[in-house]
Amino acid sequence: MSDYQEKDGDVSLFINDKEGNENRPDITGYALIDGTKMRVSLWAKESGKLRFSGRMEPPMNGSGKSNASKSSSTEVPF
Repeated sequence: MSDYQEKDGDVSLFINDKEGNENRPDITGYALIDGTKMRVSLWAKESGKLRFSGRMEPPMNGSGKSNASKSSSTEVPF
């Protein structure tokens, strides 16, 4: 098992299997920014030269929604 510890500024990227959906990003992964793990999505664009455009957002929580949509309120909703 590896003893590697992620450090601020580290990025891990992987070629994405689009599974027949061309709207999915070409490359996905994670970046550690100010101690927060962010999801990275990149799309390859060709306009004479290969370039990438993308976005960073909070990681998904398993239900298909980002963790940013969770309420941070400590109030009980009932």
